[in-house]
Amino acid sequence: MKEHVINCADDLQLVLTETHPLSDLHLGEILVSERHLQEDLLDEALRQQRTAPGRRLGDILLEKGLVTKEHIHAALAHKLGIPFVKLGEFEVEPEVLALVPPDIAWQYSVLPLMLHGSHLVVAMENPMDWEALEVLRFNTNHSVEAVITSAEDINQALNKHYRLREDREISNMADVIDLTPAVDKNDEIATHLIEQEAQKKPVVRLVNAIIMQGILHGASDINIRPEHSRVNIYYRIDGKLRFSRSLNKNLLAPLVSRIKITGHMDISERRLPQDGHARLTHDGNTIDLRISCIPTISGESVVIRILDKQAGVKPLNDLGLGKWELTQIRRMLSRSYGMLLVTGPTGSGKTTTLYAVLNEIRAREPHIITVEDPVEYDMEGVEQIQINPATGYTFAEALRHILRHDPDVVMIGEIRDLETARIANKASLTGHLVLSTLHTNDAASTITRLLDMGIESYLLGSTLLGVMAQRLIRLNCTHCLQEETVDEEVRSVLQVPADEIFHRGAGCPACNYSGYRGRVAVTELLPITPEISTLINSGATTQLIKQVATEQGMTTLTHNALALARAGKTSLEEVFAIRLE
Repeated sequence: MKEHVINCADDLQLVLTETHPLSDLHLGEILVSERHLQEDLLDEALRQQRTAPGRRLGDILLEKGLVTKEHIHAALAHKLGIPFVKLGEFEVEPEVLALVPPDIAWQYSVLPLMLHGSHLVVAMENPMDWEALEVLRFNTNHSVEAVITSAEDINQALNKHYRLREDREISNMADVIDLTPAVDKNDEIATHLIEQEAQKKPVVRLVNAIIMQGILHGASDINIRPEHSRVNIYYRIDGKLRFSRSLNKNLLAPLVSRIKITGHMDISERRLPQDGHARLTHDGNTIDLRISCIPTISGESVVIRILDKQAGVKPLNDLGLGKWELTQIRRMLSRSYGMLLVTGPTGSGKTTTLYAVLNEIRAREPHIITVEDPVEYDMEGVEQIQINPATGYTFAEALRHILRHDPDVVMIGEIRDLETARIANKASLTGHLVLSTLHTNDAASTITRLLDMGIESYLLGSTLLGVMAQRLIRLNCTHCLQEETVDEEVRSVLQVPADEIFHRGAGCPACNYSGYRGRVAVTELLPITPEISTLINSGATTQLIKQVATEQGMTTLTHNALALARAGKTSLEEVFAIRLE
């Protein structure tokens, strides 16, 4: 079938009446035949895929920037002999939308488009999701025919077509739910009534929709915040909180209770903080939900952390590191002992970087053990341990046992105290490669921090291999790029010429009108050379260590971020926000 993009119902009806055979070509071969990809670049991507079992070729090609998502979807449509549909201007009849409940549409990322004879035609990013197709067939009592679309189109279309319908349902729910008198009168009665409401289908659907929207939008956290007269829903996307919607305050109690039930928490306890955990499967991936609930004067506030346990494991090449940084890190990882630290604030991608490093190391088939709080990503061939401070099973306690378990590589989720730091340092001295994280601003100050904690300078100078500080910086949306207006003070602080031109996204549907789409790590890597080791032993200042490291080739985090802005990949505003100097 020749590549053809469908934009409207009439075109789709016409194409569906034709018969299109499956293609014998593989996805990469179709991309080459359509002249979207060169054959030598395909061969290189296939070689990389063989070194990373389980990774999809399409993901590798996208990360390398060799093809667009539209090329991938069109090639997949070609292979399967089904249409590729763009949903931006596609109109869907209300009676067709009514066939698929909102919670199912959000959960399985599907949009009903039309009835074609006795078949319900639905748009999906993955038309081979047999579970979703079976659920749709069962719930709609129709045979289901899938067409391909992009995840972005699905998200926007679900928001467009189902939002009004959900809002009407939510408004009706708020009108009939009012538990305030019961809460004021008797806690036991209130708890019973709240639990009843929390188990009702509209509340269950609302919670499911809130969570699924977070997953589909790539949010790292969902914030449910009570105000005086309403409840606000926020999603943290690309590191920034984005307001989503307001709900009637009457919905707070059943909404929070439903989340507590999901997280195996005590719904009768409304005066103390609680933590919970839930797990779900979406698009073949296991997703962990870490739930935190705290009481405020306006009611209980909830934050749900979303951890996709498969999505975060990336090859080292895909972290966005420069050639010099990659060479230096691989040199460190070739050592059989020593300590490599990744530093930065919470949410700066440290764990993702450590897992990329582990992904590189495990090709040599060493015995790898990790100790984490929590275990964020599943990795084959690695023994992963989760600590439990409530029972006394801390990082330090776990490490003592790990070192008797014959590891070659030990990954520690975080060095939080002197005891853990000393055990990690001792492990690196006794023939283990140790990887860990620390909360410091830049690479050089990590050394000072460890010395201040009580690690002896002569030990640190001989065991530390290197320190990498990092931040996550938002990338410009390529669909709405425009020249950036830069404040004079920003130019002055970053020392860029007044006439130098930078770019940023203006905001469009593809980036949810934020101007940014996706993030990448910006780093500074400080290798411990003999000269740096001597400085550590002599108690040199952070400034002197940084100066010598820069003279030896280290590029600071701020300068690496500025290089991204000069390439048009991010804005100068973003560089200013994450700068270290």
